[in-house]
Amino acid sequence: MIRPLEPADRPTVRALQSHLQYADPDCIDAAVRGPFLGRVAVACDWLVGYALAFPGDPATLTELVVAPDARREGHGRELVESVVSAIDTDRIVVTTPTGNRGVRRFYRRLGFECDATCDGFYADGADALRLARRE
Repeated sequence: MIRPLEPADRPTVRALQSHLQYADPDCIDAAVRGPFLGRVAVACDWLVGYALAFPGDPATLTELVVAPDARREGHGRELVESVVSAIDTDRIVVTTPTGNRGVRRFYRRLGFECDATCDGFYADGADALRLARRE
């Protein structure tokens, strides 16, 4: 089940955020208060994943995490589709480290294509790929 992010979800989402190589804790509060959009995936009464996005043109999927023991069950796909549906956008982009091939395969299966290379995108100087999907 996918539902909106609620204030009580903050501790679990912060714990899930530890699975990201590059995370921004401020995005969680921005999703609870706005302007960001937050969705969570719940399975068997456990919060197993979340997605945060910034509405705009294009919309930006800023963070997506599914707990390792809940992966490959469709939660990531459901989170992305829920965000896209809620924002009602023609185009959504996501940025991911260039070396993360598994994440790139995941997004490719959801219809994302490489849009640009972002040299030195992250604070540590690592490069990123911007992937985009048109609706």
